Amino acid sequence: MFGMMLFVLFVASVSATCHVGQSVNGFAPALAKDHANFFQLCDDAIKDQVRIEFQASLQYLLMGAHFAQDSVNLGGFSDFFYGHSDEERSHGIQFVEYLRMRGLQDNDFLGQQPLKPTLEKFTWKDGLEALTDALSMEKMVSASIKSKIDICGTEDPQAADWLTGTWLQPQLEEQRELAGKINTLNKFRRDHDNLADWLFDQEL
Repeated sequence: MFGMMLFVLFVASVSATCHVGQSVNGFAPALAKDHANFFQLCDDAIKDQVRIEFQASLQYLLMGAHFAQDSVNLGGFSDFFYGHSDEERSHGIQFVEYLRMRGLQDNDFLGQQPLKPTLEKFTWKDGLEALTDALSMEKMVSASIKSKIDICGTEDPQAADWLTGTWLQPQLEEQRELAGKINTLNKFRRDHDNLADWLFDQEL
């Protein structure tokens, strides 16, 4: 019993003296941030990209939810956009992890204003409109990443290389995929009116 009391007193003492960023014995922690390879404007720009990725995730989430309604009932579109929502959220987390690797310690990734879906849009008349919006949104994200590369530039070459090598090509590939889907759907609508009835018939 006496031993348990000593343990509780010890834990309480540690809790009272320990806080984030300071070890129990009072020594300052080692920091990952390297001022020789640190450019504040670059880190701030990358933090801004976190918000952009999460707002894109929200917009894709709303797209997926729209096509999942029983009055719309296009499960393929719904799954496609839900998948993109997960992907954008994952991108946001990767940007956070990168900033942590560089030694960033604060949590001000999302800014002071509430997150909003990128296009602030909630309904779509059809899949073609949604795909067109998705392509527009991906181009906006690509332009944002390019602006971050320009900001980091020669002052923070590692960050500029990471942004270029990790993010630009997948963005361009995504834009190519969406443009292809838009063109295929347009051709389908123009040249294969009867095919829609046949496809539906196969599901009956």
